[in-house]
Amino acid sequence: MERGGAQLTDLEGATLAEIATRGAATSYAIAQAFAGSPSEYWSGSAGAVYPLIKRLAARGLLEASAAAAGRRERLDYRITGAGRAALEGWLLDAQRAAGMGFDPLRTRLMHLHLVPPERRTAFLDEVRALSRDFAARPAFVGNPVAMKVHQSWTTARAKWLAMLDFLAG
Repeated sequence: MERGGAQLTDLEGATLAEIATRGAATSYAIAQAFAGSPSEYWSGSAGAVYPLIKRLAARGLLEASAAAAGRRERLDYRITGAGRAALEGWLLDAQRAAGMGFDPLRTRLMHLHLVPPERRTAFLDEVRALSRDFAARPAFVGNPVAMKVHQSWTTARAKWLAMLDFLAG
């Protein structure tokens, strides 16, 4: 838990985790990591990284050091002791990690009865095909643990999608 009892948001936690994993990183490197995510949630967050890192530094969770990079100076950020404590609190927050979170498909499924059965079937078939395409794309190349986590998620999602035929009829 961070000083003052404030919890990290998922974006803050993921940013601290990226920096901690790398040892030091520029805002640009973290933005690129998020931009390369297969998840729309994280890739859409790339533009939010620069102000977020400044806020984390202002809160004492990151420290910046100047490093020369060609003609331009760059800032490398490292996690502080307070940042590590906040990161560990975020990583091990089982209550929040077990939450269902926002899932645009699950929200739609609850109301799929509002469209005719043939359109429901077509929708489910299209979602399954798009999900198969998504699962086939490379993700987290060079990070074996992240690749396995991603593959297990896409496999579980495919099994769940296969169980939804009761919605079609």
